[in-house]
Amino acid sequence: MAGTPNRKVLVVDDDPSWRQMLSLELEELGYEPVLAADGAEALQLLEHLDCSVILLDLRMPGLDGHEVMARLPLPPEGPRVVILTAAGMDEVQEALAARPHYYLPKAAGRDELALMLQSLAA
Repeated sequence: MAGTPNRKVLVVDDDPSWRQMLSLELEELGYEPVLAADGAEALQLLEHLDCSVILLDLRMPGLDGHEVMARLPLPPEGPRVVILTAAGMDEVQEALAARPHYYLPKAAGRDELALMLQSLAA
């Protein structure tokens, strides 16, 4: 239906318990989570997945979050990326300087996540 917001959110993190927790929170907030365990899986999913937002960890084995962001088109062609990581602020600032995206610390609460998604998943 035209004008309907895209509710799919890709969660990319190598920690299975963190992915599951985010998946449950996203469902409770009315989103459709799609889960990827690493950057390679995320890029493979994005070949056929239409999502408006990606929640992306920076530090993952193999293809990390930095490499994933470098391969994504910028909005409006590509999804908006929220860096959701426990990495240090130096690393986060480096990632944000390389490509303009958004940031939430992993310690952020559900309310902060909900506000971020409401502003981005339009």
